[in-house]
Amino acid sequence: MERVIILTMGFGTGHNAAAQAVADEFQQSGVVVKIVDLLELVPSKFHPFLQSGYSQMLNRFPSFYHYLYDSTSQSRILRSVSKGFIEKMGWMIRKKLIHTLDHFHPTRLVTTHPFSLLLLPSKWRQLPSTGVITDYELHPLWLARVPNILCIPPRLLQRGELDRLKWQTGCQAVETGIPCNPRFRERISTQEARQRLHFRGDIPLILVMGGGLGCGPFPSLVKELSHMDRSTQIQVLTGKNEKLYQDLSRRFYAGRVRVDSYREDVSLLMDAADLLVTKPGGLSVTEAMVKQVPMLLFEAFPGQEIANQKYLVRQGVALHARPETVGRLAKHLLTHPEQRKEMAKRLGVLARPNAARRIVKESLQVKRLFSVL
Repeated sequence: MERVIILTMGFGTGHNAAAQAVADEFQQSGVVVKIVDLLELVPSKFHPFLQSGYSQMLNRFPSFYHYLYDSTSQSRILRSVSKGFIEKMGWMIRKKLIHTLDHFHPTRLVTTHPFSLLLLPSKWRQLPSTGVITDYELHPLWLARVPNILCIPPRLLQRGELDRLKWQTGCQAVETGIPCNPRFRERISTQEARQRLHFRGDIPLILVMGGGLGCGPFPSLVKELSHMDRSTQIQVLTGKNEKLYQDLSRRFYAGRVRVDSYREDVSLLMDAADLLVTKPGGLSVTEAMVKQVPMLLFEAFPGQEIANQKYLVRQGVALHARPETVGRLAKHLLTHPEQRKEMAKRLGVLARPNAARRIVKESLQVKRLFSVL
């Protein structure tokens, strides 16, 4: 029987969510599967520092993060140094990872983070491997140690680039799309969704999200949107940012602006919404893509989110907004339903609601050229 180990790293929420979506599909196929978050293997005295350090760098020093991200993307020398550094840092988790692999004894490997392949013990590097990109950019670190196949979003690379990638690295790139929770494949009518959520069905609804951590200039955005025409409903999700939730709840304790923290029914909210205002996190925009909800994107973090934003704007499925422009852009889209319809149509072309299923299929077809003893 096939035994698949899925390696992920819980920086943010997207990598782990994608890993879980793929794991669910493997289980549906009768495959034994195990998810390992490599951050959880880091000794407890280092783990909070790594997790909080990542978040603090994004929030307090975005320019520095941008420099690191772009430098490793553009400089072969820095990529080589980074690769060596990551491999050396593997000493913190090597013993636990070897124990996990030896105990589970996987027959195949899937990873949602490029670091996983660099941290993999040499004994297990011959496993048939699949990489799953969770943002709309192919960062060169994915090619520092290539998997057998690389699952990418549609229209990310041109045909010539796909052929060159296979010729230069031996890695087969497959346009599977980014996996998300299967509940987003289920769609109901806007009216039914609003009835369930107790929204009015005769006026527009704007959904405002900032990702799982609730980052971004929420107060300014919500304030600008609340100044729009009274015939607009606004649902705000602050994620797991409790301070932000309390702040906005005090400001908008009554009226047409609803404020909630983290909710499990985001799929239903997207069915009900006419427009999504969100940070361009890989997971959030993938879910919106499957739901075909036009987007206004704000406060993209340097690195992956900037790349996601550029991809979506280039494909004509989203617009870039700032706090001072979000109200005007939202009003424009809500009063031009034909533009929203065209954006939704383009989202439908890009959407891959069965991405996880395709990834599982492709992963199981990778030939085993070597045996792991």
